[in-house]
This record gives sequence, structure tokens and C-alpha cells, in this order.
Amino acid sequence: MLKKRIIFTLLYSDKYFYQSRNFNLQKVGDISWLKENYDFQNISYFIDELIILNISRKQKCIKDLIDTAKEITKNCFVPVTLGGGINNFLDAKVALSECADKILINSSLFKDDLLLKISNNFGAQSIVVAIDLKKNKKNFYDVYINNGSKKVSDNLIEYLSKLETNNFGEILINSIDKDGTGTGLDLELTSHIPKNLSNPVILAGGCGNFLHFEDGIKNSIVSAVSTANLLNFVGDGLKKCREKLINNKKNFPIWNINTISRLNNIFNKI
Repeated sequence: MLKKRIIFTLLYSDKYFYQSRNFNLQKVGDISWLKENYDFQNISYFIDELIILNISRKQKCIKDLIDTAKEITKNCFVPVTLGGGINNFLDAKVALSECADKILINSSLFKDDLLLKISNNFGAQSIVVAIDLKKNKKNFYDVYINNGSKKVSDNLIEYLSKLETNNFGEILINSIDKDGTGTGLDLELTSHIPKNLSNPVILAGGCGNFLHFEDGIKNSIVSAVSTANLLNFVGDGLKKCREKLINNKKNFPIWNINTISRLNNIFNKI
């Protein structure tokens, strides 16, 4: 059985990090604040992946995102995904060549055969497809792009079917309604995802404590749960979250922290 994963997401824009609630942004702090409250060399022992998203409403600069990611993830051993404003193959190539293990794409999924070009050059596993959803009055889900500002579909099943004609590794499904609330994931979302979907699903939006992670991974279709809730997991929040999940016999990888730390020290001296 594949191990489940904890993914931590950082929302970044113009030198600052943000909290998001229903896609409305609140500035939290700059990189100095982040380093003071989150030691990523240490945190990497308690998460399985890190996503850094440029959520700027202005022109997005891939170089700025890469430089910030490099500073944050120095000596951090978990896979890193970069996203936000990756609209062409050149940006994807630069991100994957410089520091990213994967890239996340949302608004440009069907632009100029972008997914095909990336998968042909870097492999499908390098692509995380992101879908932002909002429940409509009929209790179905509409699909949004451009930071949740533009509706592109009112049929999630049809949208997913269209996506499956492309090669990509994983699919991140995010609830705009639950985003930043800390009240729990929209578990109803999973009932709208086809059971035969071949790609691993990351569920996001609303996660505020370890019980929400636990609820999310109970569904066999969910391979990972992501949180972007900086304040609920500040300090040792992620450490405690993982420890509780493992103590509750949930199927997460268990790292030998001493061995990893020793190897990190060796590699840093090379």
C-alpha cells in the first residue's frame, strides 16, 4: 500500500508570505519572519513535500520565486514543488532545472500543449495539476482559474476527463469555500472524483489540525493532504501533527531523523 503524505504549502507574493481565506489574502510576514518561525531543515523531517506558490495578483516573476525557494529550502531534503505564473515551457524548464522537483500548473493547463511539452522533456511525474473548486447553488462544483477569479467549467467530471488526455503526475484539488478556514476539508469533494482516476489526488482547503489530515486520508482516493495554514502549524505544529498521525497507526513514512541529519551534514561539507 502506498504511503500517505503530509504536504505543506507556502503562499508567496512580492517578498511576503500570506494566509488565504476563501482566496482573500492576509499578509503574515517576510522571509525573516518565516525563518524565525519555520526552520525548514527541521520541518522537512515532519512533512513529505513542500509546495511554494506565487499568488501575486501582479505580473509573476519566475526568477523571484526560484530565488526565494532556494533560500527557504537550503538543506531541506523533501521534494519541492513550485507554482504560480508558470505559463510557458521556458518558465517550467527554468524552475525544474534550478530547484524544483515538480511544478504546479493551474491556469495554463490547456495552453499551447504545455503539459505535453513538459512531460516529454521532464517526465509526467514532474507535473502537479491544480484545480480550484467552488460549490454552486446546485451543490455541484465549478472550476476556477486565475487565483479563483475566473470560472472555466461547471462540470468537474467533464473537466477531469479532459485533463486525463494529458500526461501528468498528480492532481491537487482545492476547495475555495474551505480555503483558510481551518474547519476541516470538504470531504464531499471526493464523491465527485471518478473512482477510476489514475492519478494520485492531493486534497487541500480547510485543514487546521491533525484530525483534518486523518479525515482526509481515510478516503482511499486521497494520497496526500496539503495545508497552507501558517498560523495553525507555527512552531512545532507540523511535528506534533505527524507524530499524532503515526501514533494513530496511519500509513505515513517514518524517517530516521538521526541518519538523515548525519547525511545532510556530510553533503553540506562536500
